[in-house]
Amino acid sequence: MRKRNPHIARALFWDALILLALSVYELCVRLDSSWGWAKGYFLSHLEARTPLSIIVKHIPYHNLGVWMYMLGCALLALWALLSPRTRRVCAFLLPPAAALTALGFALRLTIFGELIRMLKLLPLVVLLLLCLAHVLLRPAHKRPENQPGSPSERHRRSERHRAA
Repeated sequence: MRKRNPHIARALFWDALILLALSVYELCVRLDSSWGWAKGYFLSHLEARTPLSIIVKHIPYHNLGVWMYMLGCALLALWALLSPRTRRVCAFLLPPAAALTALGFALRLTIFGELIRMLKLLPLVVLLLLCLAHVLLRPAHKRPENQPGSPSERHRRSERHRAA
């Protein structure tokens, strides 16, 4: 099961690289936008001595799920990039890729609508499909030229059969 298809492995590498770039970019943008919110609350805590319990009540916890999702996508892409792209590794990548894909369709990832959401999920769906194809499709075995059953050997046998 450790055979690899070089075309699928190459596509898997580039797709994982795109997924990693998009996930890290999205995570950085979301953390940067949240830092402004957190900085305002913590400055008010330092200046006005607002209790931390009030600040904790106002933390937007719905963003935490999206941060963890983007971090999970980045880690999955990093795993796909750093591991050898064999059939066995792709078999291990399938469950987390399927879970992140299903979660991506369930989470509200963007405020812009469904088209942007699909464009963000496209590298993850392609990663899932490439892993599935890599696991299911076996590479073609090339037979040596002089082994019985190879096309040249069959051709020679048919020529001998016709001559006789």
